[in-house]
Amino acid sequence: MPRRPLPEQAELRFIEATRTGKVHLAIHLPAHHPEATPVMSLAPVVTRCGKFTFPVGGRHQTVGRFTDAQLCGACYRTLTEADQPRAFEHDQPTA
Repeated sequence: MPRRPLPEQAELRFIEATRTGKVHLAIHLPAHHPEATPVMSLAPVVTRCGKFTFPVGGRHQTVGRFTDAQLCGACYRTLTEADQPRAFEHDQPTA
């Protein structure tokens, strides 16, 4: 299946697995976008690599600050070349 570029309005969400520290990518589309699906805040989210994340119970959390090494390589590889730099638009931890 060929990779498609992300819609212009798409936001990348970074979701960390609290047990492993691995950060997965999820795509959030505004509600008015034709490809958007309704998302409940407590519902599982499927990441780009196909992993289900569960916000309830502390197994996963949305993060904005993490090291590049924590990024899931499988999630990253699902992005087109033009979209791949967006995976690194996050804050780095301070030393």
